[in-house]
Amino acid sequence: MKDRFAILGAGRLGRTLGRLLERRGLEPGGISCRTLRSARLAVAFIGGGRPTTSNTRAADGCGLVLICTPDRIIVSVARELGDSGLPWAGKVVAHTSGAISSAALEPIRRRGARVASLHPLASVAEARAAPRRLAGTPCALEGDPGAVRVLRALVVSLGGTPVAIPQQAKALYHLIASLLSNDLVAFLSFGFDAASGLGLGAREAARLYLPLVRGTVENVARLGPVRALTGPVSRGDLSTLRLHAEALRALPADFRRVHRLLALRSIALALKARTVGPEAAARMARLLGSLP
Repeated sequence: MKDRFAILGAGRLGRTLGRLLERRGLEPGGISCRTLRSARLAVAFIGGGRPTTSNTRAADGCGLVLICTPDRIIVSVARELGDSGLPWAGKVVAHTSGAISSAALEPIRRRGARVASLHPLASVAEARAAPRRLAGTPCALEGDPGAVRVLRALVVSLGGTPVAIPQQAKALYHLIASLLSNDLVAFLSFGFDAASGLGLGAREAARLYLPLVRGTVENVARLGPVRALTGPVSRGDLSTLRLHAEALRALPADFRRVHRLLALRSIALALKARTVGPEAAARMARLLGSLP
């Protein structure tokens, strides 16, 4: 794509995408942020572009416009651009929300733009390290066929993996992402907090247990959840589960509830793997049901 690109909302993700695009030889156009200082910092990080606080001025003259603002203002940004008087025919406009579909960009579509959503399925906690981590990242795409074609080629050129998502399933797609990423962070914090009973702080607990977590994730990636399951549930080891039940009594009620739900899911996986039979599964379920 020879046209210039614009980034509207150059936070962590916007800066990351802008830097990747600039490195691939695309020309940065307008880079907009709420403050001019933030826009200038973003331009310095990306390696080029015009800093501005105006979304309309940023988008002017750009064939690709990426809206990387918070989800709550995507619709208002779309209205602002649609009412701007800028020529939109033939241009590609995409937002980067994981939960909202390209339907939010209808005011720009009505002006002739091809619209879509582009969501890199990655945790961008720090912009400086993100360009390296986005290599090979799945990127969810949905929207107008013409826009999706352009973005698919762009994602491939950036080293990502394009994945088509049905427009009506965007919220479900993002819910699953939150479950497996954000909720995982919260779940790990449960374990690190519980390690205070060992006399360990959170950092010490992370050093102790994260190698196990990484190995488990690698096993799931290689074998799938059913074959990757190990531990007492997979063996039908009631004596160990009883010891766990005693240890759980000293932990908060919400920790016990989470453990019960996940252990019941583990029983279902063990049944699928045929490492336990129905009788052993029933005994484990009864034990879990007796937890306070």
